[in-house]
Amino acid sequence: MPLISEQLNNLRNEITVLKNQNVSFLEQKDHSAIDKSEAESRARRLGQIKQELSKLLTKPDSSAWW
Repeated sequence: MPLISEQLNNLRNEITVLKNQNVSFLEQKDHSAIDKSEAESRARRLGQIKQELSKLLTKPDSSAWW
């Protein structure tokens, strides 16, 4: 269980960083191609994190060996 707790903590921290970067992006008036690309990367990473969280929080199959 400590491993899952550590993973959740790391993901929570990463979400906070991505959120802060998105806020900064939205506060800018003009966005370069690099800014837009980075925003798209953050959106993809948030989607990946959502999938990781789903896997972490899904109960294992009852037929598992443990």
